Amino acid sequence: MTDHDAAAIVGIEPAAEADLLLVAVLRELVHAAREPAEDLVISAAGDEIAMAMAALVPEAMARQRGIGIPEAVTLATLRDIGRKHRLYGAETVVPWLVGILRGDVIQVGRLQVERRAGAHGHALHIPESGALSPALVDDSLHRAAAITGAKTFSCESWLLDPRIGSAIPASNIAGFAARFCILDPGAASAEASAAVAKFVFRRSLSEVRDPAVVVPRSSLERLVASTLRGGEEWTSPLGVLTTP
Repeated sequence: MTDHDAAAIVGIEPAAEADLLLVAVLRELVHAAREPAEDLVISAAGDEIAMAMAALVPEAMARQRGIGIPEAVTLATLRDIGRKHRLYGAETVVPWLVGILRGDVIQVGRLQVERRAGAHGHALHIPESGALSPALVDDSLHRAAAITGAKTFSCESWLLDPRIGSAIPASNIAGFAARFCILDPGAASAEASAAVAKFVFRRSLSEVRDPAVVVPRSSLERLVASTLRGGEEWTSPLGVLTTP
């Protein structure tokens, strides 16, 4: 596989050859017995990290093939490297992207699912890749259950904040949230507010709170902006759902 092919798989523009020392550091993390620490930081530019991750695509594909992940799922999963790099910079989400290479998190249709079950089942994540329609969610849950053997899924996210269901009940996000039985409503916090600002606006919390910087356009954007500008904080509830 050429560097160009690998870069295309992860969704980045091929650049200079990957830094071999950086590739070696990432390779060790990919093949380690344990998942990387959440506070892992690598002192390198985002473009360099993304290119080094692309260099590890053949190894990542072999690893995921060896643990029974279908190739189509692996290819969809690896595209999150380019997506996250474009949106946030690979240097800001290294632990997550290493997990993508390892196959600790896989993308099954519209959703991402953690292969290993936690205390409340297999955790779900929602990639930044379009509408969250009920049909797509149904398909993803069905396929994820088939691949992982999961019967219970969990989600801890700003998407489950009850204000969405109250303000825009007909939205796809409200429909997604309604699938879950809330175990913990989550405390309103600056951390949750920063997360909703990041994922809805691709902006910092301080920027979203400034009307001169951010102009909301959709119903969701108006809800989030008015909440944060009104001095309220967002929440990240924890919910679970069981497949039929």
